[in-house]
Amino acid sequence: MAIYITLGKLSRDAFEKMGSLEERDRKAKSLIESLGGKLVSLHYTFGRYDFVAMMDMPSKESVVKFLSILGKYGTVRTETLETIPAEMLYRIGKEV
Repeated sequence: MAIYITLGKLSRDAFEKMGSLEERDRKAKSLIESLGGKLVSLHYTFGRYDFVAMMDMPSKESVVKFLSILGKYGTVRTETLETIPAEMLYRIGKEV
């Protein structure tokens, strides 16, 4: 499993349907779980992005599936980052 961080912007349509935001978040969590992952955290933010989600996913393929399904709805634009465990970077730092 690997940690992925998704930065997202809600569309105008998403803001128009703010009352269903909690339900959409539950559906996204269920989708992540159905793909073998876990939603580690979800936070709404001020600034350039409207939310930050941290997911623990079994593969890049599962992340691509999740983002593809999410993108079909057209209510969010995302940028996703694959993380590197700090321990790995520490080890590599000592090797180079």
